[in-house]
Amino acid sequence: MTRLEVNRRGFLRMAGAAAVGFPYVVSSSALGGAGSTAASERITLGFIGAGKQSKHLMRSFLNSRGTQVLAACDVDKLKLTRGKRIVDDHYKGKGRSEQCAAYGDYREIVGRDDIDAVVISTPDHWHAITVIDSAKAGKDIYCEKPLCQTIKEARAMVDAVRRYGRVFQVGSMQRSDWHFRLGCELVQNGYIGELKTVTVGVGGVPNDDKLPAMPVPDYLDWEMWVGPALWRPYHSERSPHLSWDGFPHWRNHASFGGGGMTDWGAHHFDIAQWGMGMDESGPVEIIPPDGKDVKVLTYKYASGVTMTRDSANGVLFTG
Repeated sequence: MTRLEVNRRGFLRMAGAAAVGFPYVVSSSALGGAGSTAASERITLGFIGAGKQSKHLMRSFLNSRGTQVLAACDVDKLKLTRGKRIVDDHYKGKGRSEQCAAYGDYREIVGRDDIDAVVISTPDHWHAITVIDSAKAGKDIYCEKPLCQTIKEARAMVDAVRRYGRVFQVGSMQRSDWHFRLGCELVQNGYIGELKTVTVGVGGVPNDDKLPAMPVPDYLDWEMWVGPALWRPYHSERSPHLSWDGFPHWRNHASFGGGGMTDWGAHHFDIAQWGMGMDESGPVEIIPPDGKDVKVLTYKYASGVTMTRDSANGVLFTG
């Protein structure tokens, strides 16, 4: 039981004792009737980022009986409006009166005492700051992969979560997919014999980020979008209009993402580590390609296993 739950329940006990003798009416859903979870037991959520990935995450959490979405924020007003509509329409369809608050600044969410946890699905360059500020504010955190852009940021995030005693999870959906679990368990249990090599197929590094400037749309706060990153002018490839159905390409620009190497690498290198049984460790040597003797990025492990990066998509374990 978390400290927040104790305080909430303690408050409800005191409030209930003070209200004895005074009639009142509450809905059955508020008390947990009709198979729902009582409002006092739901984990209240705020969404930091309301883009394409957030849209899918919202629907997942909205379909969970144990959570309630209270707020969302985004620097893009069109995406924010869509996110709010998804939440409001869901609750309206359930006969509930809750409304999703909409903000243009994530600090409005982390500053709310009635929000237990945050779901972060911003571009990568915002992950570290939003995670650290959320931890300081006493929020538990779900943050999309990749974790961040640098080792220094990662250490600061880990330190903040530990210092403030928060629950933290990085979104890595392949860890929840039975196909990947089965594959990794087969490798770990010797079904391919002694593991010798692992080939990880991911994209390459980001480009030099020199797109020409375009007029900033009136629905977008570009200054806030860039935030802590190295300044770059607005271009629709970095932050496309709501009508764009694909994942935006900011991830391929060095100021904001790490290209396929981190975008897919966060998935596939993780699966490689899982299959090797190396969740608590890593390679003892990393050798960058030199165009001569070393053709591809190479990782060497104390076990003798060698892992290399390839341009295909997937993970190949060879025994």
